Amino acid sequence: MHRLCLFATLLLFSVSGCRTVNLDERGDLQAVYRLGEFQMLINQTAPAAAKVTPAVLQQFDLYQTKATTGTYDAYFEARARNDQRVRVWIVEQNRNQTLVRIRWGEGGDLGQSRRLFEAIDRALPPR
Repeated sequence: MHRLCLFATLLLFSVSGCRTVNLDERGDLQAVYRLGEFQMLINQTAPAAAKVTPAVLQQFDLYQTKATTGTYDAYFEARARNDQRVRVWIVEQNRNQTLVRIRWGEGGDLGQSRRLFEAIDRALPPR
């Protein structure tokens, strides 16, 4: 019985674990999709990313329900029309890069999360 539980756990983590997502055709730019959460760095500060995120959420027809911003981080929560919860975490890693994490729905949606990230990235001012 113990071996069966161990096998089931390993199978679950191998199927739903971590994978790399190519963001360009050559594969030079890659993001991480880990346990339903899309993660990628942007070359901008956290305040700049936090400033454009509410407008991008609105472009995606998401209703913003929560926003918390700090000096080096921000958190946004929104709802889609089908009542899925969308969460965006923004954390500055250093003065030149910021980590953006997105979870669309409880189980995650890679396609929607990626489109939301790309829209946030496009909305940022040039550096």
